[in-house]
Amino acid sequence: MQQIFLIEDEAGITQMISVQLQLVGFKVNNATDIHSALKSEHLPKAEVIILDWMLPDGEGPQVIPQIRQQTNAPILMLTARSEIVDKLVGFEAGADDYLTKPFDMMELIARIKALLRRQTTAAKSKSVPRRFEALCMDLETRRVQVDDKEIELTPTEFKILEILMQAPGVVFSRDKLIELVMGYEYEGYGRTLDSHIARLRGKIEPEPKSPRYVKTVFGIGYKFGG
Repeated sequence: MQQIFLIEDEAGITQMISVQLQLVGFKVNNATDIHSALKSEHLPKAEVIILDWMLPDGEGPQVIPQIRQQTNAPILMLTARSEIVDKLVGFEAGADDYLTKPFDMMELIARIKALLRRQTTAAKSKSVPRRFEALCMDLETRRVQVDDKEIELTPTEFKILEILMQAPGVVFSRDKLIELVMGYEYEGYGRTLDSHIARLRGKIEPEPKSPRYVKTVFGIGYKFGG
């Protein structure tokens, strides 16, 4: 049974999400604040984390780096904030998806399943590690190294690099890359894709402002090397 960890302080929303997710076969554990979430034994075991923005002891985006110290499970932000600047803040903090309140439960379930598919597809990929200069990506172990130093990537960053690295020199438009990364069309994701690319470059590129691996094709999208 796949495990979902919900960090939400509104009892009504917690109950609704927990009941509906359990009905479709998920196991749900929850916390009502940041402190208890980070102390929970269930957090590192979760396969998807649903994170509210406004919590009693802080804001969701601020806790993402601490969550990443325990797990690289995809994080779905759940919030009443719908402005594009808020979405950018969430994605730049390391969230993998973003859903605004009020929301439809069927859409939430669909997004969770899409995040899980991305994880499952990557986990099942068996291949010889891909190498380019000092960069090495092993899909089987989900490890990325630069100059033999292991690099911690979020699920979204890993998926972007995987897609680009499997087709060196091929130019992916932003729309196509979004579709491949998210598993479905996601309106308004274009700017946040650029944020994920910037974070990825900051981790793997010797000179992020002059990228060697993930290159911009102006007016179109991105490519790997070449």
